[in-house]
Order: sequence, then C-alpha cells, then structure tokens
Amino acid sequence: MAKVRMRGGELPGRSDELRFLETAIASAASGVGQAVLVEGEPGIGKTALLEAAVGRARESGFRVLEGAGEELERRVPFSAIARCLDTGTPGRLDGQARALARLVRREGESAAGRSPGADFATAEAVLGLLDEWCTAGPVALVVDDLHWADSGTLLLLHRLGKSLGTVPLLVVCASRPVPGEELDRLRRSLTTSGAQGVTVGPLDEKAVGELAEELLGAPAGPGLRKLLGGAAGNPLFVTEIVAALQRDEAIVASGGTADVSGGDAPATLPSAIVGRLDWVSPKGQEILRAGSILGSAFTVVELSAVTGISPARLVEPILEFVRNGVLTEQGERLVFRHDLIRQALYDGVPARTASHAAVARALARGGSAVERVAEHLLLGAGAGEDTLPDWVLDNAQALTVRAPGLAVELLQATLAGTAPDDPRIPRLRVQLVSGLLWTGRAPEAERLAEEALADTQDPARKRELLALLGQACMARGRPGLGAQRAREALATGGLSTAETLRLEAFLAISLLHARDMDRAADLAERVRAEAGELQQVAPLVDALHPLAAVAQLRGLPQVALEDSDQGLRIARSEPVHSDRVIALHTTRAFSLMSLDRSGEAEEAMESARRLAERKGSVLLGFCEVGRSLFMFHSGQWDDALAVLDSGRDLPGFLGVPRAVDGLAALIAALRGDIDRARERLEAADRAVRTPTTPVHEYLPRWAGQVLQEADGRPREAFEDLLDGWEHGFGAMGGAGLTFRAADLVRLALALGERGVARDVAAFEQRLADTEGSAPGTRAIALHCQGLVDGDPLLMAQASGHYERTPRLLSRAQYHEDCAAVLAGAGRVNEARTELDRAFGLYSLLQADRCVAQAEARLAAAGVVRARRSRPPRPSSGWASLTATERTVAALVGQGLSNTAIGTQLFVSRRTVQSHVSIILRKLELTSRVEIAVEVARHV
Repeated sequence: MAKVRMRGGELPGRSDELRFLETAIASAASGVGQAVLVEGEPGIGKTALLEAAVGRARESGFRVLEGAGEELERRVPFSAIARCLDTGTPGRLDGQARALARLVRREGESAAGRSPGADFATAEAVLGLLDEWCTAGPVALVVDDLHWADSGTLLLLHRLGKSLGTVPLLVVCASRPVPGEELDRLRRSLTTSGAQGVTVGPLDEKAVGELAEELLGAPAGPGLRKLLGGAAGNPLFVTEIVAALQRDEAIVASGGTADVSGGDAPATLPSAIVGRLDWVSPKGQEILRAGSILGSAFTVVELSAVTGISPARLVEPILEFVRNGVLTEQGERLVFRHDLIRQALYDGVPARTASHAAVARALARGGSAVERVAEHLLLGAGAGEDTLPDWVLDNAQALTVRAPGLAVELLQATLAGTAPDDPRIPRLRVQLVSGLLWTGRAPEAERLAEEALADTQDPARKRELLALLGQACMARGRPGLGAQRAREALATGGLSTAETLRLEAFLAISLLHARDMDRAADLAERVRAEAGELQQVAPLVDALHPLAAVAQLRGLPQVALEDSDQGLRIARSEPVHSDRVIALHTTRAFSLMSLDRSGEAEEAMESARRLAERKGSVLLGFCEVGRSLFMFHSGQWDDALAVLDSGRDLPGFLGVPRAVDGLAALIAALRGDIDRARERLEAADRAVRTPTTPVHEYLPRWAGQVLQEADGRPREAFEDLLDGWEHGFGAMGGAGLTFRAADLVRLALALGERGVARDVAAFEQRLADTEGSAPGTRAIALHCQGLVDGDPLLMAQASGHYERTPRLLSRAQYHEDCAAVLAGAGRVNEARTELDRAFGLYSLLQADRCVAQAEARLAAAGVVRARRSRPPRPSSGWASLTATERTVAALVGQGLSNTAIGTQLFVSRRTVQSHVSIILRKLELTSRVEIAVEVARHV
C-alpha cells in the first residue's frame, strides 16, 4: 500500500491541481492568506495531493501543521486540530504549542474549572498561537478527511477564514463530496471568505498509463491497459490491481512493455485491498481487525489492551505492517495508510456491536481516556453490557467536560437501554440534563428535567433537578421562572446551610435579571450577612454581584464600586465560579465610568474581557459590548464599531445581540446614515433575547428615537423615552439613564410638557446631591435645570463639570442646548460661539444628523454658524484612517502580531483583526507587508 510518487516529484494527471496549489502557496508566502478546499471520491488521490502541497510548502519555508479528521473522534472537540498542533515544525513557540495541545485535549481539567463555552476559549487560544506563528513566518494548516472532523475543528476553521486575507496563512482541507450541515456551513463560510475549490476527478487514460509505468518500471501493454480501464481512473484502485496481478505473477515483461499473461484483476477496490492482505498470517489478521475496531488511528497500548498481546510481542507484526504500507506511524499513534484499508478489515469483523462493547471494557481496564472508552461504548450500546450504566455514571462528569456532545449521546443511549425500574435512572437523568445545558440545548434540558421531576420522590434528586431547571430557564432568557425553580428547590427541606445559601444567592441573581431589584437586593443582603458570618465564600461572592448591580442601576455608583471591590477581594482568596468574577469586574467597570473615572473603567472591563475569553464565558459578549459602550461615550465611535463587528460571527457568545445591533444602529442614526440605521435596528428586533439583554435594551430604543425625530415625529420619540424613564428599558430606568435626561428635558420643553421637564430636572438634582456624585452627574443636573429655567448662568455652571467627563456626545449636546438658552436670552453672539463648539465636537464624531438638527433648531432662533466645521474625513487613503487605525498600522509595521497589538491597546485579538481588515480596505492593500510599507512612507 505504498504511496505512489512520480519521478520529479509529480503526480500523474494532477499537474493542473498542483499548479493551483503552488499559486496559493506563493500567495500565502507573500502575506496574502489563501484557503483551498480539495474534494474527491475515496482513493482518488486527495491525500497524495495534500502531501505534495505539504512538501512544496516546507520547501518554501512554511511552518506546516497537518492532521486529519477521524470517524470515531467526530464527537471529541478539537481532536483533528490537536493532531495538527502535534506536527508543528520546531521553533521557539513549541513549548506554547505543547501547552496548547494539552488545553485542546482538556487534559487535567475538571467540571469546576471549565465553562460550557470552553470551545470558544480553546478556539481563541489556537487562533492566538497561529497569529503569533504567522507573524514569525508563513504557516500552512493542512486537514485531511474534513468530512470526519469534529465540530470544534470546524468552528476554528470557520473563524480562521475570517482573517485569511491579512496573514501569511495557507489552509488546505480535503474531504469527500458528502453532505453534512456543519461541513456545508463551513464550505459556504470559507468560500465567502475567498476560498477556492479543487475537485479531484478520475485520471484519464494517459495518466493511468503513467501511473502503471511508475509502478512497474515499464509501459503497460494493451492487455494490462484494458484491465486497468476497470479502475475508473481511481489511482488507489489502479495501484491495487497492479499489486494483485504482481502477487499472482500474472504480469510479464516483453518487448519493453509489461502486460498480463493470465489471472483476473480484482472486481472491486475492497476485494483488491483484502486480497493484498493475503500475506498476513491469521494472527496478524486478528491484530489488524482489532486495530480496525479501534478506528483509523490507535496506540500500541490500546492495541495491547484489546488483543491481550503484550506491547513487546506486538512490535514485530507492527513493523511488518508498516513495511508493507498497511500502517504508518505518526508519533505514538499507528494510522491505517488509507481508511479504505481499515474499512475493508472492519467489514470482516463479526458481531461488531459486541466487539465495540468488548473494546470499551478493555480500554476502561487499561485506563484509556474517557472519550476513547465512550466512543466504543456508544457503538457497543445494545450489546447487553450490564456494566454500561455504572461506568457512565462514574465518568459522566469528566466526559461532559472533555466531550459534551459525546456525553449527551452516550447518556441518551444508556437511558434507552436501561430498564425503567433501574435505580440508576434518576442519576443518569440528572447527568443528561447537565450535559444538555453544557451543549447549549437548554429547551431539551428543561423538558427532560420536568419529566424527571414528575417521576422523582427523592428530595435530594429533586433539588438537583430544580437547580438545573433554574439554570435552563436563565439560559432561555426566563429569569422569573428560574427564580421560581430556585424557590421550589429551597422548599424541598433538609438542606444544609451551604446548600441554602447557594440556592438563595442564585435566587437573588435570578430576581436581578427578572428586574425585581428590591427583592434581589433584600435577599442578597441577607445572604451576604449570613455567608460572611459563616465564611462561605462562593455564596458571599454570588450575593455581592446582585448587590453591586442593583446599586449601579439605582444611580449609586460609589456603593456599587465598593460592593464590587469587596467581591473581587474575597474571590481572590478561594476559587469561585468565573462568571461571578467576570460579572463583578463588569459592574465595577460601569460604576467607574459613572464616576467619570474612564481610564480605570477601561482597565476593569479589560480584566473582565480577558477572563471571559480565557474561560470561554458566555459573558464575553457582555464585556465586548461594555467596552464598545465606553468607546461610544468617549467619542471613539469607529473603534466601538470595530469592537462590535469583530464579534458578529459569534452570535452564540455575544449574549447580547440586540445591544450590538442597537448600538450600531444608534451610531448610524446619529451620523445620518438612515438606511443603515434602519437595517441594524431591524436586525436588533430579530435578535434572540437573553438574560443580559434587558441591561442594554435602551440602545435600540435610543436608535429608534433618533430615527423618529429624523422622520419629524418628536412626539413619538418623547413618549417612548418618557416611558423608558418611568418604567425602564429592561433593567435600565431613570437613574441608569441619567445621560439621556437632557434629551428628555429638551423634547419635553419643545412639546410643551414643562411638568415632565421639571420632574426630570428635580430627579437629576437629587442624584447630584448624593454623597460622592460624579462631575458628569452634577453637570447633567445643572444642564437640565438650566434648560427648564432658560437660565444662562446655570448652563455656564455646568460647563466646568462637563469638561471633567469623557462623554463627548453629552458635551456636544450641552453646547447646543447652551446656545439655545443664550439665544432665548437675546445673547446671540455668545450663542453662536457655543454653537460652533457643539459643531466642533459633532464634527469629531461625524455626527451629521446632530449637526443638521442643531442648525435647524438654532436657525429658528436666529443663530447661524459663524464658521464651517472641518471638512469630513475622506473614505479612503491614509487620511481616512482614524487615530486608532493609524496606531494599529504602526504596530503592524513594527512586526507585531494581532495578539501583541491587542495586549498593548487593551482590546481583543479579534478587534485588532477587524481594524487590520478596515485598514487594508481603506488603503486598498492586500497584506500586512504592504501596510508596513505604507507606514514607512508616512512616518
């Protein structure tokens, strides 16, 4: 079964495909990444083509990572990419690669140490390492048998495709032309990102003749050529037919050609492969069949466990299999040279279901990884193995951490094969509910938990199910029902103090998300007191989270900051759930922003983001939206959009898609791009709600209000804003919406609603009178009262406070309102000066809609612009780059990777990638190398 290699390194009949791959290699080497999808039937030569590409890439100086999907490991996340990491060429980052390979395989992990979003964290870590490698030199990632690749590898390839054009990366994947939802989605994704397809078809008659000549050392005669016509152009079949004829001594040399003298060619490829193994002894056949049950790849230790033959006695037959091309060695693993060989052997295994069950028992006794045992248990389900439920129960939690999809399938199969009155059924159901939650299948988890509750009398089991039901309800965006389940769990009785505190803390968090803030705060305060007295760290931290959040939403940022700081100090003393720590960091960040301590706020949010990214927390999107909000308020609107857009291909992890599209719609509306604003607002309305959605519900509503005013419907904008002020946009009501107070007062006065304007101004003054209030809060109070009274002096007093706040849009709106108040007092020249200041800030934001609205408003009062604002920034060329984009370009010019740039700028690698893509588009360039050249021209 040796590989077929043509003289000169060419493959017969594949010159066009090789030239195509060589072009892609050259492009990637120059800095413009490429992806190639190779497709063809089994045995058609895809692997040989990939091996030729690998050789060319190595000759061109690429770091090559190559691996393949395996049929029995499709349910193990990142199994294919882990093998790719194992093959990375030597270099300074090999230590990182080995550490990353352990992370990918989830070695040494526990359920307490990982998040259900661990796949994202793993993918991000791999992408970060590839980014570092690509900065050092070109990289080739080659994945064979993509049709068997696991979901984690497919996810990573999808995300990798988004950055292909910006890095010296070559991605080559080969698969059979088979359908599959995930595989088809990846094909579409990579094609959209510029991937090219190569279809490997049958060899023509000339190429078949060349291959036969290479195998025989002489041209094929007419009889042999006729026989080889039955191979239908399949190179593997051609090779096996020739081998079969040689084995039967049916080929003779005559007149400088090789022709058949008798004998029959195999009728099919499987028959040719089986015939090729006739030389193997019966014992050797038994060893190979055992290997075929283990899968496409296995270790000597596994083979020993299954066959009962010691590793020492397996050495000689294994060496023989390798010499004859049946197996190849890849590190510690033995791999079938072609999966068709493995399939032909496997087809000859009698009672395969029972064989897999026996293999599972042997692997379990030998201490193999839980996922390896589970793969065979699943294939052996129904073989009457009574020990199946016991092993599954003992290992379900570990399996859920390492391969949650496999855990769910195995638990489902185990339940289906277990008698209804088996006492293990309740525990198996609990484990299955937990696994479904891990895999993001909350509706199924909720349904199964409800069914299990109806059949369960054991209070302890009920508590477990009710707690899981609460989590499922939260995951589905129904925190009120989650709170109800927590109450039911507390009512089961017999709880320990620790269990009670844990459930009460969860209840407080559920009430917070259900916007029942009074009850959430009261319960959290009680848990804090009792947990603090008993030194129960986890519930104490859990309680401080809702306490801090409620304080922030009530307009008490100093209290929120103190509670957040206390929670973070305690969390450092003992391990607690990472999501709680992330939530405390984000609340602390928003508190600091409310206190106008923007630098500290950005650092706090960055701490939250990095932890969420490392843990794969579903709160990562919340952190990214928070960071983009900080950028929005400080006037970095383009940077905010880059942060948002960098996560648009990860909707499952944003957690707040309505906020993402809402903020993008708001920026578009303020800039006067009405069509874009409507488009993003429609996307926000289609977005699935989540438990965190209510916190940013005001964003799409704000965008809608800007559009209503633009459409000449100020009354609708006023009523919508007033409704949110009084009843809350989700969790955000009056105190949390203080930065919208001046907008509400302006609209109220314009519509003759002076009572509303006075009430809002009075509310803002009460907030400003709170001890430790921020400069921005005091500025807004004076601003609102100045508008209500039409008092230029109050407006002037607000100026100094506004200068100490980072909220650029609020400052611009203040200057516009100040101009209106001054105009109303007959002080037109001063009004014109204030209006020019407003226009200057609006110009920095490119807020064309705000400019048009201010011009119309002040023109009616007799105030016309004294001077035009600076010309708009061009849309292309060096001058079109924002300050951040120029900084990123300069760092690219220094040879830094996206990851390193992100570390310097306190943003994610994905956000830097988004900036690089924008820079390339604006400068009409194709690679980072060209960016570096352009930087050198302008620095």
